[in-house]
Amino acid sequence: MTVQLVDAAGVPISTLSGGQAGQVKVTLLDAKGNVAPNEVVKFTTDDTLLQFTPVSSTALTDASGVAVITVKPASVTAAGAVNIAVVATAGGKAVNGGINLAVGAAPLTLGTIKFVPERNGEILPAFGTALLQIPITTGNVAATTAPGLTINSLCSNDGTATLVPGALDKGVQSVTYTNRGCLRETDTITVSLGNFNQTVKINVGKANIGTIQFVGSDLANNAIVLRGSGGLGRKESSILTFRVLDQNSIGLPGVDVTFTATTTTGGLIVQPAKATSDATGNVTTTVASGTIPTPVRVVAQATRNGTTISGLSDSLIISTGLPIQKSMSLSADSYNIDGLGYDSAIAKVTVLMADQYGNPISDNTAVSFVTEGGAIATPDEGGCKTKGGGCTVDLKSQAFRPVNGRVTVLAYVQGIEDFVDENGDGVYSCKQPILANKDDPTPYRPLVDSCTPTTGERFSDQGDPFLNTGNHAIIRGNPGGNTLQRDKDPAKDRKYTSSLGDLPFPYNRTAYSVDGNQQWGLNYIWRETEIVFSGDEPTFIRQFANTDGTLRDWTAADGPVNIIAGLSGENCTNQVVYFRIVDVNNNPLPSGTTVTAGDADKVQPQSVSPNVIPATNRLGGTQHWVNIKKETNCVGGEFSIKTTTPRGKSVSSFLFKSG
Repeated sequence: MTVQLVDAAGVPISTLSGGQAGQVKVTLLDAKGNVAPNEVVKFTTDDTLLQFTPVSSTALTDASGVAVITVKPASVTAAGAVNIAVVATAGGKAVNGGINLAVGAAPLTLGTIKFVPERNGEILPAFGTALLQIPITTGNVAATTAPGLTINSLCSNDGTATLVPGALDKGVQSVTYTNRGCLRETDTITVSLGNFNQTVKINVGKANIGTIQFVGSDLANNAIVLRGSGGLGRKESSILTFRVLDQNSIGLPGVDVTFTATTTTGGLIVQPAKATSDATGNVTTTVASGTIPTPVRVVAQATRNGTTISGLSDSLIISTGLPIQKSMSLSADSYNIDGLGYDSAIAKVTVLMADQYGNPISDNTAVSFVTEGGAIATPDEGGCKTKGGGCTVDLKSQAFRPVNGRVTVLAYVQGIEDFVDENGDGVYSCKQPILANKDDPTPYRPLVDSCTPTTGERFSDQGDPFLNTGNHAIIRGNPGGNTLQRDKDPAKDRKYTSSLGDLPFPYNRTAYSVDGNQQWGLNYIWRETEIVFSGDEPTFIRQFANTDGTLRDWTAADGPVNIIAGLSGENCTNQVVYFRIVDVNNNPLPSGTTVTAGDADKVQPQSVSPNVIPATNRLGGTQHWVNIKKETNCVGGEFSIKTTTPRGKSVSSFLFKSG
C-alpha cells in the first residue's frame, strides 16, 4: 500500500490549513505486485481536526488499484498534528498504511474598515462617539475570534481619544471611538491583524475648557521672602501648579495658559508668562519675589473655541522672613523662681522675632541660648526653632547658682541690623557695595555683599553679643539700697565689661568687638533678660511714705520700726503700713508667693496689696501696703505679716503693734 496527500493539482503536500481541501491517494498492490482493483479502502483519523468526503470515510480502488478520498480541516480554527490510518484487503490479505500531516488554522483576513454611518468629512465634536466596523474572515468564513487584532490612533496615543472594542459578531468587530478633545484636527486610526494593516481617518474637534483649578505650590506655608533675603531655609520663589480641566473634569492637555500677578509691587515677577498644559492637564509657573512685602495671587487664563476661562491661586505672602534687631524680644513667664534652695524650678523663656515690616519670621529659624546659671533648653537642641515667629525654652534651677541669685539669659540668632529704608524699596540699598566676589557681575546682594555707612542707607551697627553677667558681689543683710554696682555706673550698664565677668558669644572673632564691623549685613542679633533664683526666707522691711508719694526704707529717726503711730490712743485713726519683702539677696521672693496679714488682736488689717508676689526681677524685692482699721475704742493691738511660697513654705515674722 502506498499513501499520499496531494492538493487539487496532484502535488504532494503535508499540511492543510483553514478551508483548504486535499486528497488522500492510496495505491494498492497484491503480493505479486499486481494492482488490486475493486478493493474497499477504509480511512480513519481524529475527527476533531479532519473530516472526509464522503462521510463514510471509504473508497473503492479503480482499475489501476488507486482509491481517492477528499479530506479537509474540521473547522477554520482547527490546528494540530494528525495521522490518517488506512486499512484495505489485497489478494485476500489485510494491508495497513497511513500518513501524518499538520493541520493549521485558516489565516485571519481584514476586510475594509469603515465608520458606520460613514463620516464623509464630518467633524466629530469633543466627547462625541463614532462606531468603527472591522470585517474579519478566516478561510473566507466569518471569524468568531480575532487573536492578535490591534487598534490604535494618533489621538489615543496622546491620551485624547479612546478606542473601546465591542463584540465580534458574524465576522465584524465593532469599536467605539470617543474623541476626548484631540488637538490634531484629523485622527488616523490604524488596525493591524497578522500581516494586514489598514487605516481610516476621522476629523475631530478640540474640547472646551471647563475650568482651571489651582493645585498648589511647593511651599509649606505659602510664604516667600524678599529678593535678596533667601538662604537659611528661606525661598525667594515659589512654583505654582494649575490644572486645566474639560467639561467632564478630566485633565486637558495642550492648552496654552497665560499667567499674570495681581500685583507687581517691588518688582515681583511671574515666569514663564505662558505655558502649555501637559498630558494630565497640569501647567506650572514660578513667582519670584520683589523688594517690598505684599500679598499676591496669580491668575491663570486660557481660551479655547472662543471661550475664555480663568483660575486664581491661593494668596502668597512676600516678606523677608529674616529677624531684625529692633523686632526681637525676650521674656519669661516668671522672673523670680523658687530656685535658690531648690533644683528644677522652671522659668519658661520665650523669644519673639519679626522682620523689618513687623511680619513673623520664617519658621524653623534656629535660636541659641546661653545662661550664667542653671541650665537652659533641651539636650538635643541647646536652643529652639521658631514656629509662628517665636519659640520657648525652659530655664531650670540647678548648680551653678550665682552668689547673688541673679541669672542672665542671652538669646542670639542670625538676623539683620536695624536700618532706615530711606527709598522705601523694602531692602537695604547701597551705592558702592563691597562685593563678596569681585569677579561676580551680579548686582548688590544685601545679605551676601557688604556696605559701608557712607555709601548706603543709615543703619545701627551691631557689636558682638555677650552674656551680661552683672555684679557677682554677695548682697547680704539687705543693705537698704536697691542698686548693684552696674546700676551705680550707667556707663557700664549693658556694655561689655570683662572686669565684671561678661562673656562674649559666639566666639567668631579673635577679640570681642563692641562697635561691630561698620558694615550693614547679616549679623548676630540678641536680647537678654535676668531671672532671679529666689530664696524662700522673707525679710520684711518697713517703708516710710514721703510727702511726694515716694517710698523709702524706714530709719531709726522715723521711730520704732514695728510701732504704728496713731493707731491707738487719743484721736486714733486708721493707718496704712508700707513695707517691702526681699529674700536673702535683696531679691524678690518666688513669684506666686502669697502675702497676708493675720494674727490680729484688737485691730483689723485688710488685705495686703498686692497679695501675691508678681513675676519680677526687681532688685530690692517687692513693695506692699495694708490698710489697718483701728479698734473702736482706740485700744492698742497688733498683727503680723505672713508669706507662703508656691511650695507651701509659710513664714510669719513681721509683727506690728499700734501706738
